[in-house]
Amino acid sequence: YLGSSFSASIPLMLVTMPSSLCQQLRKGTFTLSSFVFCFIIWQLWSRFTMSSRFAMVVPSTSVKPYVDDTVSDDFPKRLWTTGPLSPMRIKKEDADRVRTWMDLNPEHRYELLTDGGAEIYVKDHFSSDSRISKTYLSLSDYIMRADLIRYLALLQDGGVYNDLDVGCLRPIDLWIPPAFKDNTSVVLGIEVDNEMGPDRSKLFELVNWTIMSRRNAPFMRHLVDRVIENLEKAAAKHNTTLFSLQPKRQEVIDVTGPAALTQAAFQYLSDKTQTTVNMQNFTKMRRPKLVADILVLPINAFGAGHQVQWSGTDEDGSALVHHYFAGSWKTDHFDGPTEEEKKAEEAKKKEEARKKKEEEDRKIKE
Repeated sequence: YLGSSFSASIPLMLVTMPSSLCQQLRKGTFTLSSFVFCFIIWQLWSRFTMSSRFAMVVPSTSVKPYVDDTVSDDFPKRLWTTGPLSPMRIKKEDADRVRTWMDLNPEHRYELLTDGGAEIYVKDHFSSDSRISKTYLSLSDYIMRADLIRYLALLQDGGVYNDLDVGCLRPIDLWIPPAFKDNTSVVLGIEVDNEMGPDRSKLFELVNWTIMSRRNAPFMRHLVDRVIENLEKAAAKHNTTLFSLQPKRQEVIDVTGPAALTQAAFQYLSDKTQTTVNMQNFTKMRRPKLVADILVLPINAFGAGHQVQWSGTDEDGSALVHHYFAGSWKTDHFDGPTEEEKKAEEAKKKEEARKKKEEEDRKIKE
């Protein structure tokens, strides 16, 4: 997919290598220029071999548009991620994380949705749903687009989505306990489950950097509908268009990101079970929990790095992925600390003041 001209250029450069360099290579004597030349060739070749393992999304006329609402019998062996314009531009550390998915899941097809590839994908699969296609193609904010396209890919084709800065720790086939597999359509993990602030208010949020889904899972359709509704409300709130929408960090989280996914999950499960489903159903979980057709995993499964006292550790096998938090989107969507961060900072200051006073009182008594 990178083009025959590039794939042919490697052997061509080797064939046309200067005769003097060939002689040096045969004799085993290397100059600095020889070393630099060989290093460049090696870098190009390693980039090429890494890139060639990606299955880039290309236009297709053979696939069905989104009109078939049949849920797939099993979880498709497809891995999705979003990334730069070309695999050639993926950083080495990200490429190393990609390899963890490929190495641990050799039967899965890895698909990188670039900006251009994502647009083609939406046009190819969702042209019959004008609300979906119009919303995505009108949206200009890159991180909101990245959120929405992951939900669309899982709705249309199913599989596992992971951010580029997420590494795989255990094979995907081991993620779902056998007792739950037949009744599970979507697998979600917990990102945050903490008490924060002076009032010890609870903060709970599901992960959207890793999601597993069957094709056409009802929850994914519900999630897509809710996110599109959120986007329409956000544009109306700012009296602007989706193209001109310039969201701040918290708005991204609430409108398309993990907070939006969390609220959509609560609403969907409440409707399915005819009860009120909220964070109380999942807080301090130590084992996977199936509610309706959504399997929610304990915090350490997808949320490694956010461990709390009731989570496991990377070493005990409960962590399935590791998120390295390498994304930079929060820096260009910064709108100051969130309310939760403000509460946490206030609590920290009060705790420091309390300890300081205790120390002063102790000194006075002495």
